[in-house]
Amino acid sequence: MIDEKNKKNPESIDNEEGVKEERNAARLDESDKLENTAGAATGEKVREGSEVREKAMNDSEVHDKSETSEIDELKALRDEIKNLKDENARLRAEFINYRNALVRESEESIRRYREKIIIRLIEIYDDLSRALENPDNSKKSLISGIKLIHKSVERLMFDEGLSMIMPEVGKPFDPFSHEVEGTISSNDVPDMAVYDVIERGYNLNGKVLKPARVVVAVNDSSES
Repeated sequence: MIDEKNKKNPESIDNEEGVKEERNAARLDESDKLENTAGAATGEKVREGSEVREKAMNDSEVHDKSETSEIDELKALRDEIKNLKDENARLRAEFINYRNALVRESEESIRRYREKIIIRLIEIYDDLSRALENPDNSKKSLISGIKLIHKSVERLMFDEGLSMIMPEVGKPFDPFSHEVEGTISSNDVPDMAVYDVIERGYNLNGKVLKPARVVVAVNDSSES
């Protein structure tokens, strides 16, 4: 005899099977969701890892390019410094050579100038010697010889740029080219004008080498 409690209705059995199938389907859906979620997370991590690697590669490439650029720039600066040093050494050597050439040229010019002056002085000296050594010298010939020598000396001085300062009596006193030897009370010439010339002066190439010595008049009205 079959137990009534254990006896199941076919319909009830079908319902139980349906519930099991639904539960299994739910589990499968949940598993699929978990797999999809895991897959998505894994894909995201893979993408993130790929982006990190790509960024690292880009950063490394930029760093390498920057380092290469800095090395090239440093090399260019070193080359420029070397070129500047070489140019400076060349210019220094050229300047030293130019300075030495100027010194030699100046020394040579001074030497030639001294020789020229000495030759002129020798000519004058020889003229004077001949005038003194002539036993038949008369007073007239001696004076003529001295005049000749005087002319030679004068020509030598003027050839070298010397000129005379010859103050004119009655002209105003010039403090730049005249030197006051003394004063005199006189109305013969204007006040503070040259009254007398004691000694003439000399200019050398436009510069007062020796001022003329003069006496300056002071009028009576100015004196009072």
